[in-house]
Formats: sequence, C-alpha cells, structure tokens
Amino acid sequence: MVTPAAVVARGPEIVSGFAGSFTLGAGQFCTKPGLLLLPAGHGLEAALAEAVATVPPAVLLTPSIRDRFDDAAARLGAGDGVRVIAGSDEPADLALPARLYATSAAAVVANPALLDECFGPASLVVEWADEEDLFAALGVVPGSLTATVHAEPSDEELSRRLLARLRRLAGRIVWNGWPTGVAVTWSMHHGGPWPATTDPLHTSVGVTSIRRFLVPVVYQDTPQELLSDILRDGDPAA
Repeated sequence: MVTPAAVVARGPEIVSGFAGSFTLGAGQFCTKPGLLLLPAGHGLEAALAEAVATVPPAVLLTPSIRDRFDDAAARLGAGDGVRVIAGSDEPADLALPARLYATSAAAVVANPALLDECFGPASLVVEWADEEDLFAALGVVPGSLTATVHAEPSDEELSRRLLARLRRLAGRIVWNGWPTGVAVTWSMHHGGPWPATTDPLHTSVGVTSIRRFLVPVVYQDTPQELLSDILRDGDPAA
C-alpha cells in the first residue's frame, strides 16, 4: 500500500522496488507482492510499464505451475474493469514475460475473485480514490503472509489506521521496503491468517519454526525416576 505522500517523495524508487520484488524468481516466492494499492492519479503507470518490460522472461519451475499461471492470469486479465499495464495474455514460449494489470478499488470490492493468487510473474495494481475506498478494498483482501506500507512521516494518522487493519491481515508487516526474502532469526514470523497458513501462531522460517514439529505433553505427578534428565527437578548437569 502506497500513500500519496510516498508517491510524491519516492515514486521512481517504489516502482523499481516493486517491479524487482514481484518478478524475483519469476514471481514464485511465497511472499511475492501480488497487489500494489496506489492512490488514483498516481502518475506512475508509464514508469511501471517500463520497469516491468525490462525484466527478462523467465521459465517457471514445472509445467503444472505454468499451466496454473496461464489459467489464473487469463482470468485476471479478462476481469471486469481490469486493464493490462505490461505483458501479454497471448500464448508464449517456455520463458514468460512478467505481466502487470490494473483495476480500481471499487472493482475488487465488487469482485473479490480478482484478488485470487496468481503464482508467477504477475501482479495487480489497485487504485483507490480516498481512504474510505482504500479500507473498503483492504476489507476484501484475504489473509496474507506479508503486508507492505510505503508512507511518509506526514502520514502518521493514516499509518496508525493501516497498522490496526494490517495486523489482522498479515503475519509480517514491512515498512518502506519489500517482502521477498526472510531472515532466520528469533524475530522472524513467516505465517499469517487463513488462507496464508492454517495456523497464524506458527512460523515456517526462523528459529522458532521448530515449534511446528513439537508435541506439548505435561507429566503430572510423575515419579522423578521415570522422567528424562532434562525434565527432572534440579540441575541435570549436577
């Protein structure tokens, strides 16, 4: 999500970062930004088209992924109120060019199927007219692994509203950056509300990801001699 102030302050930088992020690995990263919410009248369409056009075509991992991508992209491109900014829906060779589509916030509210995942080098720009329009669109966005905000210090009030909404929508909120890539650290959370994951409390990347494979068991009033050393009272190293 990009605020008007961020468009004015960093428009070209945002365009470059977005194009690189949603096409990284031919769009096959699970944190690929599939949506870019821009204020109407942003003036970035030509720059977006140019940035996406410079991305080299890429081959998807398997034929079945390619087939599902073709189907999803064709449905998206044929959606009411959707236009093509870059790329083509015409059949191509094994290497696919990136595709970028655009529509309005009102269109996705009327037809949330436009937000269905398109796994591969495609993304959708959603243009919002005002804050009411923006939050209506966010209201139909499904649970996600990540959500990104590009904002400026002058956006403090809007930023607070966005954080309150996005913390219920995504497992990781990225500020003035892009979500592709994770770090194996204690603080990493790579999960999110359904349908991003089946359990938003757990992460599949990071130090605490081991907890997904642990089974909690309580031993109540069990004799000390029957417990493993680490569960016994006292210092097991003593």
